[in-house]
Amino acid sequence: MTKQHMTKQRAFVRKRMIAALVVIAAAAGTATFMASTWESEARQQSLDRTMSNLLSNIAPMSKLDPVYQDADGDLLADPPTNIELHETPRELVFSFIASDDDENSPAVWRVAMDAIRARTGIPVKYLQLEDPKDQLEALRNGKLHVTAFSSGEVPTAVNSCGFTPMCTFGREDGRSGYTMLFIVRADSDVKELFQLRNHKIAFTRPRSNSGYKAALVLLMQKHNLLPERDYDWSFSYGHLESIQMVANGDVDVAAVASDVFAREVAKGVIAAEDFRVVYKSEKFPPVAFGYAYNLGAEIRIGLREALLGLDWAGTTLEKEFGGDKSTKFVELSYKDDWANIRRVDQAATSARHNVLGQ
Repeated sequence: MTKQHMTKQRAFVRKRMIAALVVIAAAAGTATFMASTWESEARQQSLDRTMSNLLSNIAPMSKLDPVYQDADGDLLADPPTNIELHETPRELVFSFIASDDDENSPAVWRVAMDAIRARTGIPVKYLQLEDPKDQLEALRNGKLHVTAFSSGEVPTAVNSCGFTPMCTFGREDGRSGYTMLFIVRADSDVKELFQLRNHKIAFTRPRSNSGYKAALVLLMQKHNLLPERDYDWSFSYGHLESIQMVANGDVDVAAVASDVFAREVAKGVIAAEDFRVVYKSEKFPPVAFGYAYNLGAEIRIGLREALLGLDWAGTTLEKEFGGDKSTKFVELSYKDDWANIRRVDQAATSARHNVLGQ
């Protein structure tokens, strides 16, 4: 083989190799592009699933279950028109908000149960529950008669279980309510909500208003911040737990109820100067005490008179709940007082249908 022929052959081989490398590079580029596209689509699908799950937890039922009637338009289940269907239990079962907190204890509520027994003449038993789902099920199945739900849980209890709110924590002048706070450590560099991108947020629990629902919707609507896409998050399952997570540096920010924050400060559990409030919301209604819709008329009247007439002075109720200036039980109107919380629920429902296309 001549030198000239060998040179031509090497040139031909070089061209083939270059062509092959070009094909490989193109294929690799295509594969990289496709992998990137698939990864992006997978992230979006994951975000959609997360948002769908989070938003569906907020307001699973937005109106009364068809098993109930609302002839007077107060958005609450009417008592059965047939008096024979009114329940007169031999023992009234009472509970507070389902949780593992110290305030969910028979000792705290003994004074209230004694007042109910004295007014109705019916013995009262305390039912200690830790899961709101168990509380809702017990109410719907007739195993719970008098109870309290956090403000965010109230619409679900009303619509799915026939819960009738009657009173809440309030002040001597009849006022009641709390605000949602976003809190950070005092030394945090976060001063505005829009700075929460790439930070970690603690929510309390599904269907909590100040600890989850209102906070999630506010970040979505006002600042276009979505969980997982724009910030990390976790459930703490309690307002005090969220506060402590901020204090310990486990999260950067938490959404909590102002009344709980004030109570823990008053008890000396936390120090207000260790935190900074970066957002304060409009006022929301606090916890709602109420009863099963089908209780007899005399029992319903007795429950209202017992709690609304209860003097807190020197009682466990004053010790446990007086730190936010609550001094008594005051009447409430579900239709009026929970209007802003129903708007939060509706905003979440609209986001789930419109933004996620579901």
